[in-house]
Amino acid sequence: MNEFGISLDSKLQEAADLLNAGNKKDARKILREALDLDRNNLATWELLLRATYNAKEEMHCLKRILAIDPNHASAQRRLASLRSSSSRSSKRTPSRKKRQETLALLFFLGALVSVLCVGVAGFALLRGGYLPFALPDRTATALADINASCQVLIDRAIEASGSYCDNTEANSACYGNTTIKADLVPASTERFSERGDMVAVNDLSRLTASPLSIDGNEWGIAVFKLIANLPRSLPGETVTMVVFGNATLDNNSGNSDNLESFYFSSELGQIACDKVPFDGLMITSPDGGGIHFTINETELTLTGAASIKAIKNGNMEISVYKGAARIVSDGQEQYVGAGYKSEIQLGGENGNQAVSPPSEPQPLAEDEMQIACTMTGEYCSEDEITPLSGSEAQGLIQEQITSTPTLTLTPSLTPIPSATGIPTNTLLVLPTATLSPGPTSTRTATKTPGPTKTPGPTRTFTNTVPPTRTNTPTRTNTPITPTLTFTPITPTDTPVTPAGSTPTEPICANVTLGAFTNPATNQLGMDISNNSGGTIVITRFYADWVKLPTSQKLDRLLLDTNLIWNTSDSDTPSDIPAEGTWRSGSDLNVLHAETRNMIVQFQDDLQATGYEIHIVFDIGCQVTGTK
Repeated sequence: MNEFGISLDSKLQEAADLLNAGNKKDARKILREALDLDRNNLATWELLLRATYNAKEEMHCLKRILAIDPNHASAQRRLASLRSSSSRSSKRTPSRKKRQETLALLFFLGALVSVLCVGVAGFALLRGGYLPFALPDRTATALADINASCQVLIDRAIEASGSYCDNTEANSACYGNTTIKADLVPASTERFSERGDMVAVNDLSRLTASPLSIDGNEWGIAVFKLIANLPRSLPGETVTMVVFGNATLDNNSGNSDNLESFYFSSELGQIACDKVPFDGLMITSPDGGGIHFTINETELTLTGAASIKAIKNGNMEISVYKGAARIVSDGQEQYVGAGYKSEIQLGGENGNQAVSPPSEPQPLAEDEMQIACTMTGEYCSEDEITPLSGSEAQGLIQEQITSTPTLTLTPSLTPIPSATGIPTNTLLVLPTATLSPGPTSTRTATKTPGPTKTPGPTRTFTNTVPPTRTNTPTRTNTPITPTLTFTPITPTDTPVTPAGSTPTEPICANVTLGAFTNPATNQLGMDISNNSGGTIVITRFYADWVKLPTSQKLDRLLLDTNLIWNTSDSDTPSDIPAEGTWRSGSDLNVLHAETRNMIVQFQDDLQATGYEIHIVFDIGCQVTGTK
């Protein structure tokens, strides 16, 4: 048992094993801990009923069982029996023969009711997955038949979900398999009630999936496609998240296009077969990509694959099968590599808020391997997982959130002249072959020696008609002079005069913006230091940058590696949040005496100069810098 405790279902399993071994004392201790997690759990009180020492304790347990489930037949009968015996004992003492008859009757009834209680409790625990072989008539053949039926249902459900949701659009949810119940935002006109229905995630308010039921032939599955938002993710890449079984997701992202923040819980006691040992969600991301979001008020940065289960007032477990995860909860962080999991205690008003730091990484259990195998067809054994230590996981995450993908450019051997002879507006001029000699309908070409493999004289087009090509560098009025080298073009354009509304707030007296840095070739870095005496909130970001013919684009904003905006904007100046949706809440806070690092990332490499940044705070002032 680790310092953060174990989940409620694990405690109940442990208590059931102790009771089966006849160890009431230790079982009672475990069950008291289970009550601290959830005092209204029926299975806990049914186990406590088996652990009682006297009629008074037994009566208390029966009353609690009936308070939770008023139609609990065996509890009703046992409580009536106890009350009857109590009433008889309060009367005058009967004769010896009567006492013997009464004791015999009570013994018989007590034994009968005890058998019924144990049977009902055993059945409930069996349905909950705690006593898989508790009933004597549940033979190996019967269990095999159940698991075979489960496998058929699982295969059909996963196949249907893949078929119906194969073309799910980015930042959308798809109704994969029955039964899903969804609440959409009031303004939505979409339908989400049948397999194959799709809805944008910002139209989804709440989603509940049904547990796996062999008799009902249903297993709720919903498929989400979310934009991969880690810096190394390529544009347009998506992360797949599958919600399955008896689980509920509450979208807490407001009007965000992506599922940036949500609450999630998976219920207990509904598992029907070995192939699905728990309900939850499965996340898989493409190689080199990943996602960052907040789940149950816990920050999760993930690259690779992981599963999550979350029991209200119990534990949330994040199990990593590939890549690594960074988990931040209760002000502390933990890095978890493939082959390990971490737990966070849940509580709060609704039972699904993180109330503890993440635990130290623990090796994956058999249940985690089984659910990954069922949902993905991979990670079915330890041999299929490449384990990562905590330090290796930290290195991988840091690489993911500080690097950008490198695009390899291949030189073209075919010239693609424009209709007017003006070179293509690209940042890098690729070498091309010489133009084919011979006249055209609009111009003639003079046949001259082509370029050599070493850098040679600059080749330019003049504005005369017909144009000629010469080996002598000529200063002309063309916008860009292409050369036969891979040298970035120095723009001759001047920055566009801002057309937006430049912030007019006064410069902050006790908030400073550090000197610009270049964490990457397409990133501007800057430190924001707050000495105002209180917490400040970023309310506006304004940027004006050099406008190239290639239309340089502002790509995303990060604060301490946390993504706060990722709507690509090619228009300068950019005024955020007026243009695009960005995160709200604590992600934009800067505490007193705190320094936070902001990264302004562009789609292409930065130019030498031509950048102006304004950051406005809720205290009515701004910081600004230029490069």
